Amino acid sequence: MADLQNTLRHAHPFNVPAAYTRGSSPGKPVRVRTSGVDSAHAWKQYYRSERERMGRDELERLVDAADPLDVRPGGALIVPHTRLEVTGDQIGRAVSTVLASGADRVLALGVLHGARREDRERVAAARRGDAQAAIGLRGVHDEQGLAAEEFSLDGFVAMLAIAAARAGRKIEVVRRYPFLVGDDPTTLPGLDELERLVAHDALLMATTDPIHHGYAYGTSPDRCLAPDDDGTVVTATGMIDAQLGALSARRYADFQRLAAIHQSDFRDTGPVVAHLVGEGFASQIHDLALVDYSEALQARSPSWVAGALITA
Repeated sequence: MADLQNTLRHAHPFNVPAAYTRGSSPGKPVRVRTSGVDSAHAWKQYYRSERERMGRDELERLVDAADPLDVRPGGALIVPHTRLEVTGDQIGRAVSTVLASGADRVLALGVLHGARREDRERVAAARRGDAQAAIGLRGVHDEQGLAAEEFSLDGFVAMLAIAAARAGRKIEVVRRYPFLVGDDPTTLPGLDELERLVAHDALLMATTDPIHHGYAYGTSPDRCLAPDDDGTVVTATGMIDAQLGALSARRYADFQRLAAIHQSDFRDTGPVVAHLVGEGFASQIHDLALVDYSEALQARSPSWVAGALITA
């Protein structure tokens, strides 16, 4: 129990993210109503509707327009899980990278936001540090159980399936959801399966939205940064680089403190990625979008989320 309580001190609570309110066309914001979308299940339906609205042709176009990235052997792709209407170009580039790599299996690590509707109160309590609630929850989950209603990998998986089918390729995506990792990923139940998959040449991909900032997320007014200010982009880049640097050095307790400050949902997938790719990895942020959430959350502006495309 003492070990579990230590883990929970570094498994901070976090809000389920809302949808972006900026559209993909510059200067033309999309008015999005998100009232009632208050669970992982509801967001799963919400994003499915978005993909249906965009249509297969647009999803294919996002892949066709993308140049693949270079991912070193044993490295990782890191992508956001926001609306494809906003950061679909980042997902398109990740999908293009998978196709170009020749990989026939992807290990995709997702963020477990609220779990199933029947589990969400217990999961929320565990996130808040309730050791009793966390018993049996720490580990790697799949979509047959706790992650059955999770949405964070759906956009990537859907776009990859479309692109692979068009290319005549069969690419297996193994979806896993680390939970309550804390500051010692080596003790995480289920980690051995992930290690085996990577050792057998699965391409590693993970998802995160590494910063949630502004009034909607409890940032104090004197610390709020405007998303359209060039200085904010520089600051946000530095925040993400600091998270990646701590992970590369395997300073997991430092990373968890940064994740709490930045309200990063990389808290679970990040340490697992760092363990799997190896100490001292180099990372690069290839694209970064700061997206206004104020209207969607009916909150004061600024209220924004960072979505980034990263290689590690």
